Amino acid sequence: MPPKRGCGVAGGKQQNQNLDKQINQNYTTADKNGHSQVGRPSLVGNPSQSKTTIAPLIIGGVKISKLQLNDLLKQHLNDVRIHDIQLSRAGSFTLYASDVSSFNRLLNEFTIILAANGQQAAKIFVPRLIQRIKDTEMVAFVKRVDLEIPDNRITEALTKVGLDVVNVTRLNRKEGNIPTSTIKITFKDANNRNTFIHTGLQVDSMHFNAEAASQNKKPVQCYICLQYNHVAKYCKTKQQICAKCGDNHRIEQCTAANDAIKYNNCKGKHLATANDCPNFLEQEKRMLNLINQYSSTSSPTTTTPLLHDSNEFPSLPNMYQRQQGLLHNDILDELINLLT
Repeated sequence: MPPKRGCGVAGGKQQNQNLDKQINQNYTTADKNGHSQVGRPSLVGNPSQSKTTIAPLIIGGVKISKLQLNDLLKQHLNDVRIHDIQLSRAGSFTLYASDVSSFNRLLNEFTIILAANGQQAAKIFVPRLIQRIKDTEMVAFVKRVDLEIPDNRITEALTKVGLDVVNVTRLNRKEGNIPTSTIKITFKDANNRNTFIHTGLQVDSMHFNAEAASQNKKPVQCYICLQYNHVAKYCKTKQQICAKCGDNHRIEQCTAANDAIKYNNCKGKHLATANDCPNFLEQEKRMLNLINQYSSTSSPTTTTPLLHDSNEFPSLPNMYQRQQGLLHNDILDELINLLT
């Protein structure tokens, strides 16, 4: 997924609003006096209980040192809490906010501050992979919804119970653009979506079960250079690499023999798109770690106990031990009979 548009001073509002929808799930709404706002009854519980990790922010397009960036933050946003600043080899910065309020202020205000201090090309955004995770956990699907039920009836049913819904769309078949019985619903944040998953869709006297959108665990791979973590639209090389032999042509034009298959990245004898490639497996593991870290609904993967672990699998009594136990019981019974 490409980065969200509007990362500059003029176009940053749309990106900021999209990210605010996701990040604000961790905080309750309060008025200026700190009192909770009174509104319509809602099924959604207190979102402050969410323990989702705060996403890092990337700052690109700047030509300043880490110390200069630190001093700008200290001068203009001294109440913002940041626990680390990292500088990459490419010259971009990664900021790690300590709380959601600091995250939102950096996203909404720091681009303007940078532009006012000679960094007009500055842009702030969430990494694409993390953004994709955040976007996915706001989506739910409802299947087997009667075709005669219009989208607006579904929206009314959701808002009636206090759910904050952004969009309701009935999916169409690719061939013929024919409507299906599956509804895609996008919510303001993961907290609203998770509540909906538990309650389901209730339209008057009709009830439909809901399911969460599945996180895409497949790594993003460019079909031009065959590298990971970017798509062809943002490929910097623009040099076509063959997935079969590694030369500069499309795989449809490759004349190499099957025994000449080679992936340039890992030097393995397989296609560059193979799912058993060590590079693919490494990227897949990285994706799973990101999902576990930044998704509020994922459960950490548990490790399988080792078969030879005596604590997990204690040994059963063997036949000799059982025979000895029976013999001891027989002798004890004979002694009791003699004494009585």
